Amino acid sequence: MTTVTPEQAGTGTRTDAPVLLVAYDGSPMSESQLHLAARSANDIGGQVRVLYVVLRNWHLPLDVPLSREEEERANALFDQAESIVTRYGVPCVMECDRARSIGEAIVADAAESAARMIFIGLRDSNRLGTSLFISGTLRHVLQNAPCPVQIGYLPAGLPEHFALDGEGR
Repeated sequence: MTTVTPEQAGTGTRTDAPVLLVAYDGSPMSESQLHLAARSANDIGGQVRVLYVVLRNWHLPLDVPLSREEEERANALFDQAESIVTRYGVPCVMECDRARSIGEAIVADAAESAARMIFIGLRDSNRLGTSLFISGTLRHVLQNAPCPVQIGYLPAGLPEHFALDGEGR
């Protein structure tokens, strides 16, 4: 795992503060969930933990360092996340994990950090009028999470900016 220290993230952390874990990929729904988690952390005196997972195929060992492109992507996402969390003045830790399964990485991180809640976004990419398709990642998180899960949902057909309405964009 690669951890961005609180100093690098620009905010400090308290070890006794409730942890709100955000599964973050930079999408509008994950940004919306980050705003919600930061507001919630502000309300309860908690800290936000931003988790970005780099998916590794089965041919690569998990301990292989990030490629330059992967590292640049992670740093760009963390810069984006930091600009959001800073608005709320809450402690934040940002972590990049390498895993074979995003869902398993989210659940493991939630357990390890004793997260009080997981915030995750869902974009319905199905056609209008069809039933909601829950990804394997979300299904795994819902079935195995050690804490409650907050799902942000953006129905198909709605522009992505609807996920960010009221979030300062």
